Amino acid sequence: MSELTLPLALFNLLPVIFTGFALWFLTRLVGDLVPPCRTMARAGGVLIVLGGLSKAVWKLILVTTGQDLAWLASALFPLMAPGFALLAGAALGVSQRLRGRGEVAWIQHAVAAAILVVVGAVVVRTLGMGIQRGWFLPLLGLTSVANLVLSLVLIASALRLGRKDAALLFGVNLAMVFALPPIAMASPDTLFMHWLEQILTAIGTAAFALGAYWLWRSACASAVLDLRRAR
Repeated sequence: MSELTLPLALFNLLPVIFTGFALWFLTRLVGDLVPPCRTMARAGGVLIVLGGLSKAVWKLILVTTGQDLAWLASALFPLMAPGFALLAGAALGVSQRLRGRGEVAWIQHAVAAAILVVVGAVVVRTLGMGIQRGWFLPLLGLTSVANLVLSLVLIASALRLGRKDAALLFGVNLAMVFALPPIAMASPDTLFMHWLEQILTAIGTAAFALGAYWLWRSACASAVLDLRRAR
């Protein structure tokens, strides 16, 4: 990453901060509506933030000291893959609650099974088949699928609560997720392309954070209204 500069490396922390705010509100949402899934949400949120921080800190160290800590850069998907899987499962629990369905045990079992299958694929590809970076594709696949499921579930939940604005923001974040891979693979690898990638990432995560806040507020208001009606 020869075009990396200190301002760009510092700017890379902004999406991590926005994501942290989003996960804070989503964790509170899960804790309020689906207590059995609270641990899943918290664990998923911590893993996702740690994954984002690992890549951001790697860039800062690289640009300030010239030292390339490859293991730190490679920690992104091993942390984010199970993180997004756990958070997507917790969001499914919220969706079940909003639809009046209380059973969430099957979600916990499904998430655990998905993670175990991917771990098995990583072991087979890396140790059994001796593929260099054999862990990358299975973890990338789990991250992508779980992120897509999370976004779609959050959009559906926002629409169920009548928050089309929040649903739109989650849609913006999802659009940024799909827009980033072609930009990351574009050639030549210029400073402009790096800035474009990070700006779009910041826009997507900012939309994600605001959408999560609105969704949490609306869910709380809806829960209070239901409680008053029950009285």
